[in-house]
Amino acid sequence: MLTLTGVGVGGGSLAYAGVHYRPEPEVFRAPGWDPSVDWPAELAPCYDLAERMLGTTTVPLPDRDAGGDGALRRVADDLRVTTTFHPTRVGVYFGPPGMSAADPYFDGRGPSRTGCTGCGRCLTGCPVGAKNTLMKNYLHLAEQLGAQIRPRTTVISLHPRPDGGWRLRTVRSDALVRGRGEMLDAEQVVLAAGAWGTVELLHRSRAAGTLPDLSPALGTGTRTNREVPLAVSDPDAGVGSGVVIGSALRPDDRTLVQLGRLGPKLHPLGAAFLPPVRRFGPHTALLFAMERTNSSLTSRYRWGRMTFAPGEGPAEPVSLAAARAVARRYAEHVGGRTHAVWWGPLLRLPFTAHLLGGCPLGDDPGTSVMDVHHRVHRYPGLHIADASAVPTNLGCNPALTITAMAERAFARWPTA
Repeated sequence: MLTLTGVGVGGGSLAYAGVHYRPEPEVFRAPGWDPSVDWPAELAPCYDLAERMLGTTTVPLPDRDAGGDGALRRVADDLRVTTTFHPTRVGVYFGPPGMSAADPYFDGRGPSRTGCTGCGRCLTGCPVGAKNTLMKNYLHLAEQLGAQIRPRTTVISLHPRPDGGWRLRTVRSDALVRGRGEMLDAEQVVLAAGAWGTVELLHRSRAAGTLPDLSPALGTGTRTNREVPLAVSDPDAGVGSGVVIGSALRPDDRTLVQLGRLGPKLHPLGAAFLPPVRRFGPHTALLFAMERTNSSLTSRYRWGRMTFAPGEGPAEPVSLAAARAVARRYAEHVGGRTHAVWWGPLLRLPFTAHLLGGCPLGDDPGTSVMDVHHRVHRYPGLHIADASAVPTNLGCNPALTITAMAERAFARWPTA
């Protein structure tokens, strides 16, 4: 029986905007993508499959001039990048709003969906059931095939068994005190706890001596996707209804700026901005910028915690000029005010919602953690399929690329 445990059960669920981009072709020519693989050609059908599994579709923007999306379109005109303005593609069901329908994706094998109501609460879990979280596709179908999902369970150590296979020690994620936990045995283990969870588990296992032969490259090539968040308060009309990220533009050929909304409820993200944003929520436009520039961090494990140091390339950004220009223009159009996160200029701390890398791909165990089929060097039966495998800043939301890379790796599994 296949058992799914730990952080991966929640991935692609609550804190997930469901935005699906295919990176620009130049991304795959950046250092980090093993040159022995024709990545664009091999990933193309995997992107198609990932979009089908995740229910990717284009956001309908019924009124080209209304709300925040209309204001962003006018910003594109101002900056003479009109052709770069576009509705995003997302994993959301846009049937009749608020109306439930039988599974529209998997010939009735999936759960029902409810048409998106445009409440903007995608990041807090989608209260109506329109967002195609992993519990509605991959994990739902896996359960039908006999997989056992263990929520609120965290793997804290990995042990290769002398006779082959693996032993995993797990604990309850919500336990105040970690006891002995439970031991699980498996022939194959796939780590999918994200670029933080997977890398930290591997660091901890090496420090504990259970995986002493892990590559010295572990933790290198960690990336922030070079993100910078800005906010614009709109005291009058507000950003309008819609999904959390419904439209975007490219102020230059390396930068993507997306319009975000958070719905009618108060949101803790409001405390991040200075000056404080009054009526944070429906009267606030979030502008998320991502830059396709190659820079990195290196993670280390010290005193029981993971820390980061600068790696190769320029420093991680706390501000992007192209994003500031978009925010200024947007504020002019809505009669609002721009806001930046307070810790950026004060503490020089970068921000990321898309931590990537830390487990480089390649054939050399001295410079890569796993091979191009996501098999960890020197440890048969141990695989990685999450954001830690992404070897460069994508300059866009990574969910679709993470899924496509996993589809590619496991199309040949377990023979490859």
